[in-house]
Amino acid sequence: MAVVLVGVGLVAFAGFAALPALTTSTYLIAFFLSVFIAAILAQSYDWVGGHLGYLNLGHASFFGIGAYTFGILLKGGQPLLVAFGAGAVLAVAFALLISYPFFRLRGAYFALATFGLVTLLELLASNLSELTGGSGGLTIPTGYRLYRAYYAALGLLALVVGATAGLARSRLGLALVSIREDEEVAGAFGVNAYGVKCLALVASAAVAGLAGGLYCWYLTYIIPSTVFGLDVAIGPIVMAMLGGSGTIAGPLLGALVLDVIREVLRFKTQYLALTIYGVILVLVGLFLPGGLANPRRWRRLTRLAGRRLA
Repeated sequence: MAVVLVGVGLVAFAGFAALPALTTSTYLIAFFLSVFIAAILAQSYDWVGGHLGYLNLGHASFFGIGAYTFGILLKGGQPLLVAFGAGAVLAVAFALLISYPFFRLRGAYFALATFGLVTLLELLASNLSELTGGSGGLTIPTGYRLYRAYYAALGLLALVVGATAGLARSRLGLALVSIREDEEVAGAFGVNAYGVKCLALVASAAVAGLAGGLYCWYLTYIIPSTVFGLDVAIGPIVMAMLGGSGTIAGPLLGALVLDVIREVLRFKTQYLALTIYGVILVLVGLFLPGGLANPRRWRRLTRLAGRRLA
């Protein structure tokens, strides 16, 4: 089974890598670029939210820090790689700063505290207008970089998926699951709970920071609500839960399905998007608790449908 999944993944990667040569549609390339960035965010969130079991509503804070750090440095004339690296480093530093006080909280308290970070950073980005451009936005030097951003996002996504696959089979992955199931018991068996949780948060922050830099690089213009908004904060969580939290393919599948829904309905406001998020979460909770990637749930639904049709 594992060999089959690896084969499917390699074929998908090769297909997406060849896509720009097979189509002249920049719309299609831009769509899949947005899917890649969404999938990177969902997968990196799931390291903490799914594998560790801590509902992190503040994952967008790392994304926004990476985006603004990248934009400010690139606008200031710094090299591209320096701007990307600084965004990831600053996101990691922020994750380390909050890790100890926040991991003393659990459940809803942890979720609410992390969500407060996103609101705080959005206010800071709006008020520090001399640095961030405030509500007027931050603009970086423009240029046609669609295909370069596409391949950079595809490469980062491949690395993140590979890291998730390795995590699932590693001692660190087992430690994450043991903490998720019972943190006290895990500690009693020698698991350094805080160290493991801190490592997961730092890794997810680094990836989200890089994704934020890619987002800013492609769009060339950001405002606080586009990187710290409620849509960005809730989106990765919905994607992970829709596809199957704590799995390798789940966040990828959830990102694709949710982005297709967004594109079909062409959301005009974040409030409509958030309404759809709520509906999806309710439907997943009622009918597919394990997400779309859980085949057992699909077999159960098929049996139920067959009985009703009969």
